[in-house]
Amino acid sequence: MRIQVCCCSIALIVVSCVRALACEDEHPPVQTTPVAEFVVGKKPGNEFVRLGFDPRGIGLVVPAGDDADRWVKSEDDAGAWHYREWQWWKGHPWGESCRPRYYAKVEFKPLRDKQRGVLISYQIDGFDCRQTFCVPEASDAHEPYWDVVTSVRNQSGDDVEEYGQFFACYTQTNRDRSFWYWDASGELVRFADRGVAHLDGYIANPSAYFVKDGAVPHCPRGGGKVVGHWHKPVTVSQASPAGWRSIILVEAAFAAALTQGIQGKAMDYVVFPSAKERTFANGDEFSVHIRQVMLKSPALPSKPQLEELWSDFERSHAEINTHAARS
Repeated sequence: MRIQVCCCSIALIVVSCVRALACEDEHPPVQTTPVAEFVVGKKPGNEFVRLGFDPRGIGLVVPAGDDADRWVKSEDDAGAWHYREWQWWKGHPWGESCRPRYYAKVEFKPLRDKQRGVLISYQIDGFDCRQTFCVPEASDAHEPYWDVVTSVRNQSGDDVEEYGQFFACYTQTNRDRSFWYWDASGELVRFADRGVAHLDGYIANPSAYFVKDGAVPHCPRGGGKVVGHWHKPVTVSQASPAGWRSIILVEAAFAAALTQGIQGKAMDYVVFPSAKERTFANGDEFSVHIRQVMLKSPALPSKPQLEELWSDFERSHAEINTHAARS
């Protein structure tokens, strides 16, 4: 990363000015290899979903009946799911440089023993991060899923305030059509109907310490403006021509906020260490469970369907976190 520094001395006072690059400026190339592929289904030739992982996250999703370009593929080949975009805290000096998206050195490897999935590890600005993707052998033909456990440890040497990390799921089928979140009213609401176009409004954890201030602190864009609260941190995509919808569920205790980017193309979420405490102490770690369900449902899922998906997700927290810890 380039940092431009200017120093001025006036009456023995030295002022240092640091300008961090924005995401659109010059940056290192994105690491997209190696690639590991898995199938969720009963047996070869009868798969429900084919998945491809690379150091960014999930770079290929092909549900039965959909073509390979439908979900993750994009015009600039930058599509990925659970793609790390930013991390921040009070006093974070990097601006919109997209750390850790571009500036983290990533280790990518399959899970150990007979576990199915991959482990993505990266160290950035004193924080050790792991994304453990766990792929089941088989699942329901109409609700195939996989799990992610994202863990962050503060090894910076300092306690930091108001830490957050932002992940994006570039879902091409939503482009320019927005998508839904599970609103505090109990209904599914489109981000566009809350006036959100591109990172200019956030649906917040109703218990978060920042809610009274009306903004997620330190968001690189849009000022982190809170425009609503979730009932559960769940987002639902548009349906593909084959009738598949991507549903993302984020463990409630660590889900800071949900938002939309690129008029719907990016299904984004922010995780944090705690809803009540602003301080992420040196040496502390938090782990958050995320589940991705591909639901075969041309119509929007009903509230009973969502409740069932959420209940199954919550019941699996302990098992999935144990599974991830063994990786």
